[in-house]
Amino acid sequence: MARVFGDLEMMYLRQVIESGKLGHYHEPDSFTKRFEQAFARWVGTRRAIARNSAMTALAQAVSVSGAGTGTEVICDPIVHFGAVAALSFNAVPRFADVRYDTYLMDPASVRANITDKTRALVVTNLWGLCAELDELRRICDEHGIFMIEDCAHNMGSYWKGKHAGSYGDLNCFSFQQSKHLTTGDGGMMTTDREELYERLYNEWAFSGESPAFLTLNFRMNEMTAAVGLAQMERLGGYLAEYKANLETMNAAIADCCWLRARHVPAEAEQSGYIWVCAWEGDKHGLEYGRFQQVCQELGVGLRFGFTGAPAYAFDIFKVSTAYHHPDCPVRCPFYASEYRYREGLCPVAEDLIPRLVMAGLIEVPPEEVQRRADLLREAIRLTERG
Repeated sequence: MARVFGDLEMMYLRQVIESGKLGHYHEPDSFTKRFEQAFARWVGTRRAIARNSAMTALAQAVSVSGAGTGTEVICDPIVHFGAVAALSFNAVPRFADVRYDTYLMDPASVRANITDKTRALVVTNLWGLCAELDELRRICDEHGIFMIEDCAHNMGSYWKGKHAGSYGDLNCFSFQQSKHLTTGDGGMMTTDREELYERLYNEWAFSGESPAFLTLNFRMNEMTAAVGLAQMERLGGYLAEYKANLETMNAAIADCCWLRARHVPAEAEQSGYIWVCAWEGDKHGLEYGRFQQVCQELGVGLRFGFTGAPAYAFDIFKVSTAYHHPDCPVRCPFYASEYRYREGLCPVAEDLIPRLVMAGLIEVPPEEVQRRADLLREAIRLTERG
């Protein structure tokens, strides 16, 4: 089903306006509370905490993780959001490599990157597929590491029967416009740890006293929550359509030996979000530039190479520009380490990222996805013909 914003959303919004309580309101009858409860039931956690975005939720998760100046947060290198959250509290992002076939964090690389400075792990469940969350949970438990799941791309995806966002100490979802469920902007944290839930809510539910630790006010307002609660009732239909879109695109490359489909482990259930595969035409005597040109001429609507390079290749990390100062946090005097961002840090990610071939599946009608899939088949034929 296409995105629907209709009578139910309008009814809930009217109720908010008539109540006169448009801002954050956290009583049992509030839309914020009801949205949180519905979301926690969906994910399978005890608690959910409504936030104004996933990015601020990630930063707040770092703020209570024990990470900070002179410590490290292990992140993956394909997307930068977990690492930016670490920078927000002057912690040093340390990058673990990914698996070539799933594009997700490699537990072996996580183990290799643990030091006496490690305080937290941010694992990205990327593009509708979960990482090996049980193994990552085990590693964190063994080493006393705070585990944060970035689930911005993962409504309806599971690992070993448990929904994304149910393994970490704190887990963060996005409701930005291009996500599975949207409220325009917004986010949600999930947790099974009651003390974290109470700590995060009580810290900025104050009447004038100063907060006990450094975090910020990232609350969701009632109008946003009202839209989110209504959208929860439509989510199953959205997910079914996005999954069908994913299958349509996968079918387009089923007989192509040089576009490698993303591997979905038997333990995982993938949700439709962004379709992605890996270019391996160079191993078959084909030119990447030719394939890109053909796709552009046909109007397939693909993106090539994602960001083009791992997160640590960009200046905010490599040159430490986050604080408008060349020393923080990697060269901070409180961080006694030779760890630096350099080429070869995550060789799998460095090889993989330029190879990624992608297409968005959210807010794209099924007939348009089918058109693109047919054009992709033609692009494959023309590329092979030379």
